[in-house]
This record gives sequence, C-alpha cells and structure tokens, in this order.
Amino acid sequence: MRYFSDQLPQKGTDGKIECIKSLGLAAAEGNMTAGVLNAAAALGLIGQEAARNGVNEAVLETALALKALGEKAVDMETLFSVRLIGISLKELGKEAVRQGMEKEAIKSQLCLKELHHCCIGSENEFKAFSEDFFSLIRDIGICAADAGLEKAAINAAALMEDF
Repeated sequence: MRYFSDQLPQKGTDGKIECIKSLGLAAAEGNMTAGVLNAAAALGLIGQEAARNGVNEAVLETALALKALGEKAVDMETLFSVRLIGISLKELGKEAVRQGMEKEAIKSQLCLKELHHCCIGSENEFKAFSEDFFSLIRDIGICAADAGLEKAAINAAALMEDF
C-alpha cells in the first residue's frame, strides 16, 4: 500500500489496478475466496488513496475493477466477498466526495447499483443482502449532500428511489 501511495501521484497506476483486478478475477474463476477478498481489499484501499491524491482516472478504474470483481463474486456465490466489495465501493465513493470528485462518486454509486442488479437473480442470502445496497448508496449520498456535491446527492436520491 505504501508503494502505491508513493507512486500514484507521480506516475498514475501504470496497470497496477488492472493487474490486481486480473488476479482477483482469476481467483474467482478458480473459486479461491481468499484471493478475491485480498483483491477486493487491495483495490478498495488503492482507490481511496488515489482519491486522496487526486488521481481521478485511478478512482474510476478502481470502481470499475471492483464492480467486475463483484459480479464474479456473485457468480461464486460468496456473500462475504460481495459485501466487502460493496463496502469498498461505498468507501471509495465517500472518499471521492471528500476530495470533491463528483463524477467519481457518481460512478461508485452506479457500480453499486449494477452490482445490486447481479444479486437480484441470485440465491436467497444475496436477495437479503441486496437490501443493503440502499444503505451503501444512501451513505455516499449523505456525504455528498454534506459536501455540497449536488449532482452526486441527487443521483443517490434517484438510485434510492429505484429500490
């Protein structure tokens, strides 16, 4: 993590996010839950650090990588992995809001919504978790409203209406 935080502001991601995403997806294909969890945790931390450093592209790339990993975790039917990925997207969105990155906060909300859609057609425990997406998006929306990021707050309200 220290290496990524030192390198992000100067050099961007240089494929690091894509590499971790690929490792996480490969772990999901091999039904290796620990690898998925490690990739999700690493991506979440890197995305938050990228937001703190103002690296917009890395924040967007991380949100999309987490969404892709989440979709695979739903296919694996590992609820804990999906929860971790959802929370990582929420924390990424909140950090983006704190840094004034409205577009990135909205992207994290949209990735949560798409992950929610993947859970809808799954097993019963995923259906129960799908209700938690409302609170994940709401938390980003509250943070956005407090920070004065109107578009992100309105987007969260619109997404919550869909629930």
